[in-house]
Amino acid sequence: AILVNLHDVLSFPRDLRGLEALLRDFILCPELVREMVGFSVDYNIELARLAKKHGAEIIGIGDDFADNKGPFVSPEMFREFLYPEMKRVVKAYKNLGFYVIKHSDGNLMPIIDMIIETGVDCLDPIDPLAGMDIGFIKQKYGDRIAIKGNINCVTTLQNGTPQEVKKEVKECIKKAAPGGGYIISSSNSLHAGVKPELYQVMLDSIQKYGVYPIKLENG
Repeated sequence: AILVNLHDVLSFPRDLRGLEALLRDFILCPELVREMVGFSVDYNIELARLAKKHGAEIIGIGDDFADNKGPFVSPEMFREFLYPEMKRVVKAYKNLGFYVIKHSDGNLMPIIDMIIETGVDCLDPIDPLAGMDIGFIKQKYGDRIAIKGNINCVTTLQNGTPQEVKKEVKECIKKAAPGGGYIISSSNSLHAGVKPELYQVMLDSIQKYGVYPIKLENG
């Protein structure tokens, strides 16, 4: 499948204003925020139409909404300023025939219900360093959304042992794979600090344990 990375509601306004200025704008210049968010959505819908003509099938939207402590804006502000336009852009992407994977680092728990309500098909990466529990997310939301993640690329894939990588792969599969709807991957990316030999252990372990029907007891 061909995947294209686009945006939803926050990255463009952040890049235009800077994050600190944008967060002030939510209070001081709310209409400016609405205009920038609307422009971002309109622009990315047009990009999606072009991507569809060239055979893309999946859209990854990579606007980060949170850091490890929580969302950049309160749930109330998210619902007022960002949720309606995010819902609009996701609906447009899906009307074009795309599957939609929503990426955001950080602790999304205060706004996760709203994110899922927008209609995205998959949530990535269920950030373990932010306290996001992939087992809890699977149990509570697994009947509504696919989940992607979350072999820790900051600790395990950089400084872990092969045994620790294997253990983490098995734990993620045990928690998130039953019933389907799980894409196993790193907790963010394969950045320069990831050790190739540990990534290979991750791939080998996925091939060994990540085949349905799931059987983790051997090895």
